[in-house]
Amino acid sequence: MSAALEEIADLPHVELIWASPRELLNVIQADAIGCHIITATSDVLKKLSTVGKDLAQYSLETVQMFHDDARSSGFTL
Repeated sequence: MSAALEEIADLPHVELIWASPRELLNVIQADAIGCHIITATSDVLKKLSTVGKDLAQYSLETVQMFHDDARSSGFTL
């Protein structure tokens, strides 16, 4: 995609589209290279709130989520 941006650099009326990134990392990569338009599914967009989040806190929240799911399913440890 960086090479594509270089190819269109002298074409001011042309914009590069990064269509349907499959993971949040692709959205970050597209932004980092200066891609003009990024399309993404709502599932990927929902993950944007995790960017910059404290990883220890995120890990605890994930473990809590699994614990809560197990308890609501009737499983016990």
